[in-house]
Amino acid sequence: MEEIEKVVEAAEVQPSEEKQLSRSARAGAAIKEWFRKFTVKLKHRPMNIAFFVLIVSAIVYLCSLGNYSQSALKYQVVDWLGLSIFVNTLFCILSLLLFMNSFPKRSKKPKVVMLILFFLFIAAMITFDVLFYVRAGNAYNNDLSNPDWDPAIKAEVQSYMLPALNSAIAHIVLIGLGAILTATYPLYGKLLNKINTKKVIESTELKEVIETEDE
Repeated sequence: MEEIEKVVEAAEVQPSEEKQLSRSARAGAAIKEWFRKFTVKLKHRPMNIAFFVLIVSAIVYLCSLGNYSQSALKYQVVDWLGLSIFVNTLFCILSLLLFMNSFPKRSKKPKVVMLILFFLFIAAMITFDVLFYVRAGNAYNNDLSNPDWDPAIKAEVQSYMLPALNSAIAHIVLIGLGAILTATYPLYGKLLNKINTKKVIESTELKEVIETEDE
């Protein structure tokens, strides 16, 4: 009797284990299929990698506008700070529009005029970022060197000046990387084309297809 009960218990456990295995296998296959389709899309439009980096750079800059604005208000006597913030806020949005117009979906070749304007906007943003970093940084360092500076005011200024300066560096790096990826997309596009994205049909799936066709 005990042996019969063990056999029954094993028979009851096996289906559940098979279901769990089949679920995990299906989940793994679904993830693998998603990556395959994603790679296929990148093969057709490799410049989307550069576009993603540019979107991240715009988000980083726009999320730091509060720190930039407080820095400009603190050092109003310093020239070009307000203009740098205004131009970069405007250009980080317009550069995305220029990028999309440079690579229309139904065209295999980029629009040269839009692409030139895009790189000009990138160069302008980097210039104004450097200008903000140098001028605001110098003004901030001058205040730090003042021994009579109130510690409470110093802590308050540090709370927005340091994030603003770090954000300027991050923005320069990201838009520079986006520009490099935009200029070199034909090169890494060729590398993406070497990735095998052909869907392998297993024998069981092939058998099911044949059986359904015969019916």
